[in-house]
Amino acid sequence: MLEKSRPYMKMLLALMALLLLSGRLVAQSDPAPLLVDLDIPLMPGFVEVEGDRVVFDTPEGRIVEARATGPHGRDRAVEYYKLVLPSLSWAAIPEQPDACKDQAMVCLVAQRDGEILTLKISKIKTAKGGTLILFSVSPE
Repeated sequence: MLEKSRPYMKMLLALMALLLLSGRLVAQSDPAPLLVDLDIPLMPGFVEVEGDRVVFDTPEGRIVEARATGPHGRDRAVEYYKLVLPSLSWAAIPEQPDACKDQAMVCLVAQRDGEILTLKISKIKTAKGGTLILFSVSPE
């Protein structure tokens, strides 16, 4: 019985994290948008960059890259995904040496079901500012 309720608990934890970090209540009929092809929620205020998505199916597994931009700072995005990803069964793994070569980025690396998820989070260097997140999934 406990195993059957596990997916619902994960969804509930992800929703609670969204509510805590967004600082406002979200109507039940208005769930957080998900990245297309990744089923990872976008942080409130972030939007996926259309036309910037790459998806490949290989014999070893899928390769997906997507980008999202938003107004919140890099540190806030890092904290958001540190809360959300474990609730979606992504287990954090120590940063890979090649995952984040640029010191202007913060990288989060996680593993689930034979896939590696890497989030490269950086500040946008324009007058508007904001944050850019590169999501990439590849086989282990």
